[in-house]
Amino acid sequence: GVTPLRVRALCAEHRTLDSAKAVVQAFAEAVRSPAAERQMESVLRGLDPRVGTLRLDLEQKELPLVVVDLGLSERVPLSQAGQGMYRLVAILAELLGATPELALIDEIENGLHHSVLEHVWTGLAEVAERLGVQLFVTTHSYECIEAAHAAFSKRPSYDLRVIQLFRLRQGVAGRVLGRDLIETGIEGGIDLR
Repeated sequence: GVTPLRVRALCAEHRTLDSAKAVVQAFAEAVRSPAAERQMESVLRGLDPRVGTLRLDLEQKELPLVVVDLGLSERVPLSQAGQGMYRLVAILAELLGATPELALIDEIENGLHHSVLEHVWTGLAEVAERLGVQLFVTTHSYECIEAAHAAFSKRPSYDLRVIQLFRLRQGVAGRVLGRDLIETGIEGGIDLR
């Protein structure tokens, strides 16, 4: 028989109780591995160098909270540490906990400042390589593509591709850009989105 592909669509909204529960469950699964926990914390330090550790706060019996040490007198609930931090924890927890073979991430840059995007891409590339996960990530941000290119250019293997989709009268057409075309586009100021 054929083994089904393990696929995850990663959504990092924290506006509903169900999505908050999903993040807590994914986080709890991910941090069972000390290596995964350290990798998550390392990537998060790129967003905020004050990040120490992340823990589950079990005081709330109905819904435990993920809390983060930012060097303050008390840990801060993840939901109050900023949208970018929350989003990245949710994505990393799903990747590190569920270890899918294929992960879909919509608009990765949401909630993230452009200055941290290269670090985010570096962290995602390391996690994906270690776990053998193929990432498909959407973006409408030119800065996000530039940051991805910069991050992948520093890796031993440049395994980034940009897939452009175009709406035509007859439907949709697409093309795949490899390193040469991505570099040419960036150097020439051509919109690759």
